[in-house]
Amino acid sequence: MGFLRKFRALFAILFSLIVISQPAHALVNIDDGRNQVFVSASFNAGYDSNLFGNSEGGGDSSYGVSLSSQFVRRAGWIGLNASVGVNATRYGKYTSENFQNPTFSAEFTKQGGRTTGALTLSAARQSRADTAANIRSESWNYNTGLNFKYPVIERYSFSGTLGYALTDYVDNSVLVDLKSYTFGLDLYYVFTTERDLIAGYKFRRDETSASTQTSDHSFTVGMTGKLISSLTGSIRGGYSYRIPHGHTDGAATYSAWTANTSATWHFTKRFSVTGLLGKDFSTTSTNISVNTITSSVNTQYALNTKTSLNGGVSWGLTDYLGELGGGRRDTNWGWNAGINRTFNDHLKCSLSYNYFRIPPPTNFQNSSAVRLISAPVPFSNFSRHEIVGHILRSPRPAMGCIGLLRFGSFRPNAPDRLFSVGPGSSAKKRGRLHVDANGSVEHQYLSGRRSQRYHPSGLSGSRKLGQVEC
Repeated sequence: MGFLRKFRALFAILFSLIVISQPAHALVNIDDGRNQVFVSASFNAGYDSNLFGNSEGGGDSSYGVSLSSQFVRRAGWIGLNASVGVNATRYGKYTSENFQNPTFSAEFTKQGGRTTGALTLSAARQSRADTAANIRSESWNYNTGLNFKYPVIERYSFSGTLGYALTDYVDNSVLVDLKSYTFGLDLYYVFTTERDLIAGYKFRRDETSASTQTSDHSFTVGMTGKLISSLTGSIRGGYSYRIPHGHTDGAATYSAWTANTSATWHFTKRFSVTGLLGKDFSTTSTNISVNTITSSVNTQYALNTKTSLNGGVSWGLTDYLGELGGGRRDTNWGWNAGINRTFNDHLKCSLSYNYFRIPPPTNFQNSSAVRLISAPVPFSNFSRHEIVGHILRSPRPAMGCIGLLRFGSFRPNAPDRLFSVGPGSSAKKRGRLHVDANGSVEHQYLSGRRSQRYHPSGLSGSRKLGQVEC
């Protein structure tokens, strides 16, 4: 009954948010939709039966809010997708685990011309349960990537990847920071109009704050596109090996098969099944090399255009390598189910349940996690139940006002700029920005019903056009 009482409050909050959600002015299109600004907000509430990911971890209810703003530019050769946001969560009992995590990302894309690709940048703070160390961790994660594709001749093309990632833990008393450098090169061959054959090589170098390094080499072949009949996706497999550097525990070279597969079977227009399989080397937060297998099967069924159901099962295996690993082997499995409801273009809700189980790992008392931490460590023998309700609110476009607009600079007698308030071609209001010989800025709706002028005096840098009252 106590369990039900906790969730009565959560469901009441979710229901009240659905009822009281009101339209907000948060989308502005500039230059006839070439520059767009989006703002969204979401609320989630739930209960996690094992917050710390270990055999002694306690459960707690939580609620959280996410706010984000996105800028999209589609003009010229280079497109831009940039976003900034914050995720805040509050716990009922373990208040010391409350967090406010900012996020940032930017993507510069080139879709035209012979060479296409994207440059991505991201930074985010993360709070989570670390099952390798069996504690809860906080870290700053930074990622940079460059992806490109170049067609050589009609059937052959090359694609490449350059990447850098940094995981910087807030507390380094137990956990080690990790830097990763990656390079990959793939050759694509157009086998048919519906599928490509792939052969690739990938190199990754990991460096830790404990002055240890590893080098990974993998060689894979595969296929992407329409695999067979109604099965689409990508399937890749091959051979990989890892070479440790700077380790003092007698670590040797490790080799194993590797895979990266994702495929979806569309049984009907409403029902689909997606399978995932991955296997690769990596370095844990406790500076141990591991070889991990991940697999899952997920289904989705659309009841109608607004409501869909989903569910799935998962299984995984993690082998801890070398003397530091101590022969430890973790297995895990789980299942999930959920329902999604789209009320309109601006309001979506979901309710999900997740079950995750890790039985006692093999040879845990010999692993480095026990030797690194002076206090006794509650190991990874636990079950985890998680129920989460989520509301995503994408505010409606501004209908009767232009909102707050900023531009870099305005030259006297600069060409007029068109603007629209609303999504793309369906914008409810359209207008023109005009700059006269004195540098004064005027925006006027094309309907002629509203006009307002702003003078440049007192404005510098990013000039503010002010705000039109709705």
